Amino acid sequence: MQILKLTLETKHINEMKTFYREALELPSIKETETFFTVQAGKTLITFQQSVHKPYYHFAFRTNLEFFHHMYEKLKMLALPDEDGETSLFWKGKQMYFNDPDGNMLEILERPCPYHDYTTGFYDVCEIGMPSDNIEAFNSFLTPLTDKIKSDSPTFRFFGDEMGVLVLAKQKRPWYPTNIGATIHPLMVEVAGEVDQILKHPQLPYTVKIKKQWSEEFPAVQMRIARPTDKFEEIIQFYGEGLGLRKIGEFYGHDGFDGVMFGLPSLPYHLEFTRHVDGSPCPAPTKDNLLVFYMPDGDAIDRIITRLDTLGYTPVEPENPYWAHKGFTIEDPDGWRIVLFHSTGL
Repeated sequence: MQILKLTLETKHINEMKTFYREALELPSIKETETFFTVQAGKTLITFQQSVHKPYYHFAFRTNLEFFHHMYEKLKMLALPDEDGETSLFWKGKQMYFNDPDGNMLEILERPCPYHDYTTGFYDVCEIGMPSDNIEAFNSFLTPLTDKIKSDSPTFRFFGDEMGVLVLAKQKRPWYPTNIGATIHPLMVEVAGEVDQILKHPQLPYTVKIKKQWSEEFPAVQMRIARPTDKFEEIIQFYGEGLGLRKIGEFYGHDGFDGVMFGLPSLPYHLEFTRHVDGSPCPAPTKDNLLVFYMPDGDAIDRIITRLDTLGYTPVEPENPYWAHKGFTIEDPDGWRIVLFHSTGL
């Protein structure tokens, strides 16, 4: 399974932000005072501020050249195995180290699993998910594809060559240390055949399965956005009148308020916005948008390149929110489309 995004907690947000950007050389996608998002190849990683100190384990995948680059840069942090070695080998080179929160991180040298070659890190290919009952947790994950069979009651990989969830018995040590695995809030978003959200009834885990449309256009969510000067009436009409389910809302974002209604759920939905200075209704306006959510930044770049050859270049969005992680394009009639670098809600 391809891991599209991880959402984790952090106690030391500023130190973590510096480490992931500078030490691991991950591009920054977005940040506020309470969270930040970086990009590790095909995977987005968000850390949210918490008062608790978590302990996660996840692994980056890359090529031999970038592995050596990272090893030389991080070798003072590298954790040794029982023989004192820090540059290890299992199906390829690997190293272990801790980030400022103490999370157990791993870099694996492996073949690139994607058609379009990515420099630096390819992705995050493993995420640890400890539990007290491996068999029960394995059953919880049955909507996902598992091609790795194991009968171990304390440890198993769940997934395939694209990526795995590492199911470990709580308190079982993460190699190569004697520090036991512990359970902390975690959301993992993966590519799959159907859109589905799995919320574990006891553990603080959420698994979002997101269906991508096609290899040529791998969007996972679509938003139709429209401004209005009749915000309350719109909410009443679409919510109480039509009976659409409200799936999100926000207030005071750079002068904008907004509400989202599912069509019928998260993958396809309507958004209506208003601005403190007014939002005229007649279309098209610069904030009439057709928004496609894409976790794959390389795919966005390819689409922008194709559009550029046809004479269409990005324009400045009216709402600055879309400029943080997206490209806005006007079609021949002036209606606007946004390619947004995100896994969506």
